[in-house]
Amino acid sequence: MGSVAHHSLAIWPGRESGLGMRSWLGETAQLARISAFPPKSVANDLLPRGDGQTVLVIPGFLTNDGTTGRLRRFLSSLGYRAEGWQSGLNLGPRTKSIECLKERVAALAEASGGKIAVAGVSLGGVFAREIAKMMPEQVGVVATLCSPVQLPVPTPLAPFVWMLQRWFDQGLVAGVSGEPVMPGQKLLAVYSRDDGIVQWEACVPPAGDNVTAIEVSGASHTTIGSNPGAQSVLAHFLADAFA
Repeated sequence: MGSVAHHSLAIWPGRESGLGMRSWLGETAQLARISAFPPKSVANDLLPRGDGQTVLVIPGFLTNDGTTGRLRRFLSSLGYRAEGWQSGLNLGPRTKSIECLKERVAALAEASGGKIAVAGVSLGGVFAREIAKMMPEQVGVVATLCSPVQLPVPTPLAPFVWMLQRWFDQGLVAGVSGEPVMPGQKLLAVYSRDDGIVQWEACVPPAGDNVTAIEVSGASHTTIGSNPGAQSVLAHFLADAFA
């Protein structure tokens, strides 16, 4: 599989994984396709609704709030207060990024008057799980979309991780590496065997009474937040978790 830097979040995928430049290009094509022809969401009258609860959505590695816009608009249409992380490009687990995220969670929880839900796409989901463990009094629900639980994870984005990891918070990286530890809150993990960026097996969390892991067929990594199946799963999970 190639060499692993000490406490790296990523390794280059082996040939048997099916991941590489070809799968990455396929994901890029998928993203371009839905940008031109957005998929139709499930009709709102067929889904359970929220009641103003706050859902913070964290973008994936090397992306920003713009990439979670469709997912947040979907959640807003169901009656949730869907918020972006407002920290620009996600350049990995830098100390400043984590501190800003903690401040964002604290502010949203205070404004809502209760615990909030934190959802994340890819690396954003790793952030969501860790923030939930750090702030159990502010975070009551966690949802991850194509987010690895087993790190380091095989991915064609590994070279970008290696370039940036000198600025990562090494304590946090060490904490998420190795045997996965899930937060105690209700947790949804959505994964897809058609993921072309992250090894899908690495996104399946260990079983637990508070853990729900659901596969969404035909969903790509870069478009998981716009996938009607993933949106429907998230809507049902949030309604149940907030009940």
